[in-house]
Order: sequence, then C-alpha cells, then structure tokens
Amino acid sequence: MNALLGHVLKDRTDRQYQDFGYKVLRGALPRDKVDAIARIVRDVVVPHQGPLLRNTGEIAPHDFFDGTTLIRNPLANAHLPLSPAMEPLESALTAVVTSPQLAEALRKLDGADHYNIHQTLLFFAAQTTELHLDSWGLDTAPHGFAHTLWIPLQDMTPDLGLPGVIPWPRGKVVTEAELGLSGSGSDAEGYEPYHRALSAKLLAESPDVRTALVRRGDAIVRTSLTPHFTLPARAYPCENISHDFGIAGDLPAPAGPYR
Repeated sequence: MNALLGHVLKDRTDRQYQDFGYKVLRGALPRDKVDAIARIVRDVVVPHQGPLLRNTGEIAPHDFFDGTTLIRNPLANAHLPLSPAMEPLESALTAVVTSPQLAEALRKLDGADHYNIHQTLLFFAAQTTELHLDSWGLDTAPHGFAHTLWIPLQDMTPDLGLPGVIPWPRGKVVTEAELGLSGSGSDAEGYEPYHRALSAKLLAESPDVRTALVRRGDAIVRTSLTPHFTLPARAYPCENISHDFGIAGDLPAPAGPYR
C-alpha cells in the first residue's frame, strides 16, 4: 500500500515534507482573517462566562491561571456551530481553515484535491505539551498521511513557548512491539506507556530539534507521525494565542491508532 501511495503521489509532493515531516508555510494564510480571530478571542471569548467545549471533551467555563485573564483550558472545535455566543469565532475560524490559500499550500505538500478537517483546538496561553504523536488519536491508512497545522494568531518571539519538532520521515511508524510494549489494553490505556517509551528512545539518541519564529499569516505543518512538543516559555503563564487543527487529504483512508 505504501508503494502504491508513493506512486500516486509521485511528483506531487514536497521533498522536505516527505523527508523531515514538517514545513513552515510562510504567508500561507490571509493575515487580515488571522487578525480577526485574535480580536474576537480578546473581545468576545475571554469575557464569555458560559461553558464551552474544551480539548478534554468536557463542556466547562474558562479556567483562568491564578490572578490573570489567561485561559488554561483550550477550546475544541470552535469552528462548528456549538454555541450561539461563539458565532463570530465560528465564522472567523472557518474562514481561515477553509481558505483557498491554505488549500493550495497543502496541495504542494501532498497533491490531494480535497481536505477533511477532523478537529480544531484554540489555545490562549503558552502550552506545556510533552513529546507526542498526533497519529495516536487519528490517522490515515497507511499511517502518517494526515497533517496537523499550528497557526500563530500573534507574532511569535522566542520567549512565548514555540512548538518544536524532531525531523521524521513521513510514514515512518514505531510500533508498540518495537518499544517492548505488549500492546494490551485499550487505546486510552496504551497512550501513556507508548509515549513514555517513545520519548525515552528518541531523546536518548540526542536528536535535532527544530522550531521557527513565525508571524501572523504563517503556519507550521507536520505529519501525523512527526514527534513534537512545546518549548518552554521564558515566563509562565503568558499569552500565546494560537490555533491547532488536524486535517487529512482525500487519498488515504481513515484509520485509528496502530497497535
């Protein structure tokens, strides 16, 4: 299947993305629409007092860092009509994630003709995300051909907690068996042991870690198998308004976690 997919995608893909599993898309998004989201976050979302859908799957009010107006719990799928109060945010996010500019940038990476958005997350403050793979939650068959895009909604500086990636060939899978794990139990039970073992393996090899200073209108795209995490912010907590979402082209078929 990998060979067949490689033949289909031949001459339609970006070589850096295939070899290293990530790419910085400079100016791929309409800056005015990105700025519109940031304004809505500050003027509409932060003052909102009702419950909203969170990244944990719970519907809950804002959880502010102590003594601040920085929201600890990100919003999930705010591009969908889940709350009448968030209609301005829904429209603004949809305008960005479905923009023709972004679709064209993605086509240069994998040559797909159509994309399906699987999840969106809206962050308000610098994250403390440990090394992980997005493929565990959602991927394609064969694995590694979904994308995750991280979009800054403000100009980023080194002290704000930038995302970092370990360069990783697209489609390269490390199974639980290769990490010495049994693979027993549910997917939820397997997540933590897998990522602890994977982190130990990768970090013991002293890998390169790459990041980039990005501005409004830029995006960082990585494959569903690219190991990534968040570099620490100089002061924590601090504002870091950004948007992360999973998307897959129409060539591979959807699949779940690999066991």
